[in-house]
Amino acid sequence: MNRSQFVLLLIVMNILVGFSHLALAQSQAPPSEMPLAPGPPVSTHKGQTVTQTETLTLEELIQEALQRNPEIRAGRGDVDAKRARVPQAGALPDPTLIFGQMNEENIIPFTTLGKNGFSEVYVGITQELPFFGKRALKERVASSEADAEQWAFDFTRRQVIAQVKVAYYDLYYSHKALEIVEKNIELMERFAQIAEALYKVGKGAQADVLKANTEISRLEERLETFRQQKGISQAQINALLNRSPETPLGRPAPVRSAPLPFSFEQLKEMASANFPLLKRDQRMIESRAFALRLAEKEIYPDFGVTFVYHNRGALADYWTIGGTATIPLYFSRKQRRGIEEAGAELAAARERYSNNVALLFFKLKDLYLRATTSDRLARLYGEAITPQETLTLEATTASYETGKVDFLSVIDSAIKLLNDELTYYEHLTKYLKALAELEPFIGVELTR
Repeated sequence: MNRSQFVLLLIVMNILVGFSHLALAQSQAPPSEMPLAPGPPVSTHKGQTVTQTETLTLEELIQEALQRNPEIRAGRGDVDAKRARVPQAGALPDPTLIFGQMNEENIIPFTTLGKNGFSEVYVGITQELPFFGKRALKERVASSEADAEQWAFDFTRRQVIAQVKVAYYDLYYSHKALEIVEKNIELMERFAQIAEALYKVGKGAQADVLKANTEISRLEERLETFRQQKGISQAQINALLNRSPETPLGRPAPVRSAPLPFSFEQLKEMASANFPLLKRDQRMIESRAFALRLAEKEIYPDFGVTFVYHNRGALADYWTIGGTATIPLYFSRKQRRGIEEAGAELAAARERYSNNVALLFFKLKDLYLRATTSDRLARLYGEAITPQETLTLEATTASYETGKVDFLSVIDSAIKLLNDELTYYEHLTKYLKALAELEPFIGVELTR
């Protein structure tokens, strides 16, 4: 071996050994302590510039979403509207003003006022009085509907927070994947240079050069895919925060993995007690029950009171007091059908509640299995597969240095380590997203 070949071989060995040591150091970090570095500058929705070292924190995004998210603001308005209907429902009907004049001999107004006994000007008022209990039932129907809307809003609020967390974890994964792929592109470029140098001095094969360049192209393809995913996650976060989709975001702060502290049976109990949509359905059942009682009272008449003052000019004034009463003459087509309608709505509300309970338990089971499976896989890759693959890369590198394996084996081992790192972070973010999606159902914060 001449001097130039010996120097080139030393360079190759140093690069490969240095990379294997770097990969080993990364893989030996526990799964819950593999952080993401701070990110680039961003602009907030207020136009403020964020420094290079500032990170994007989940808590800040959640607080801004609670203030700016259109769905939350719309839901709050719906609750206010329902609350405003409650006093209206229990109020008396508006009174009716009565006024006019009477002439006895001709139709010209006021010409016989004060002369003939039936010539007069009159003004009065009529007030309708619903049958006893109807107003209270109407108010209770409206109050239960307002409570139902409040619980629906509570779920909307929880759901938006979960959506922010899911998008945040997707953004975290995209940044981490870009970091890993970019690191491996740099490594493959070095491999390609080494392979080409060895080929020129007759110590390597042309296939080594082609293999390294092919892997670089594949990594660049994956780089574009992760950039697309990053853009989608950024746009989703901006939409949830009511920002322009082009608003830049920084790098997410490091995330930490924590075990799910509840069994499936515990999750079921918590969801049964805390799930807002079940509470909404319960309030709607209550509302429909009050509506049925109100429909049954519609068979009773509503009354009215009338008071009229009569002015006859020079003749003596007088007053009249009277009343009105509705007659449920068309009971078979109106009131009875109203009772049937209210009964059907009550039955439908109860069935809807039962259906939502079944769907809730299915959703809980789905998220529980996704969370526990992703957690096990993340631990498997973080604690076993990735460290083992790192050792394999070290052994392959050492064997290459002694001429026992070819250059392609080193590249294949490096690509496997890359895929293992990506798979670890993929399962980690899947686990965190499953926990975030569980939170709206059980009413307990599992991630932060």
